[in-house]
Amino acid sequence: MINFRIRSFITYCIALPAILISSACEDSRPPPIPADSDDPGTVARQAVADYLSLPLADITLVSLEAREFNDSSLDCPEPGMAYQQVITPGHRAVVEARGRRFDVRISGSHGKLCRHTRRAGQRKDQARQTPRESAVASLVALAREDLADALGIAPEEIRQLDIRAYDGENPPPGCRPRCPKSAETCGYVIGLVHDGRRFDFHAVDGKAAPCPPISRF
Repeated sequence: MINFRIRSFITYCIALPAILISSACEDSRPPPIPADSDDPGTVARQAVADYLSLPLADITLVSLEAREFNDSSLDCPEPGMAYQQVITPGHRAVVEARGRRFDVRISGSHGKLCRHTRRAGQRKDQARQTPRESAVASLVALAREDLADALGIAPEEIRQLDIRAYDGENPPPGCRPRCPKSAETCGYVIGLVHDGRRFDFHAVDGKAAPCPPISRF
């Protein structure tokens, strides 16, 4: 009986360090993230994790900002779909995984990968336009690209308000764009809007420039 107790005590002493190490390792692990989390950063990461079939731990949140989207598509419509034209509060996130970055739009607990399908639809529409209509559409696209670069956003987040031929009269407030005397036309004035702010562009000879120059908020 005494020998049995001694052997049991020795076995316990040998196993005890392993038990303590295992417990310490388990206690140091971060708690799991709830699958139904409403945290916008977690929702964005989960959307990419589901898309790539990767664990959430392999997904990195690069940036996150609050947004008010112009409609229920979260400013990222899909061809053939109809959306409610209401201001929809949410977030826009940039998420990274396996060397790729994803634009994710979030509203509540819903995360949506935005792959900028609108631009492809615009190219298809432009293919059916007359040469003159296509040239004007190209100028509008140039203006949107320029504004997007200046504001650090995607061109799809910018809406076109209006466009008019410019004859040198009634220039945009605070700006009088040059009008080449040798040209038959002085180009166009293109009105764009983002986040409730209007931006005017003067487009002529295949170029588009903000008029007046864009100032930071």
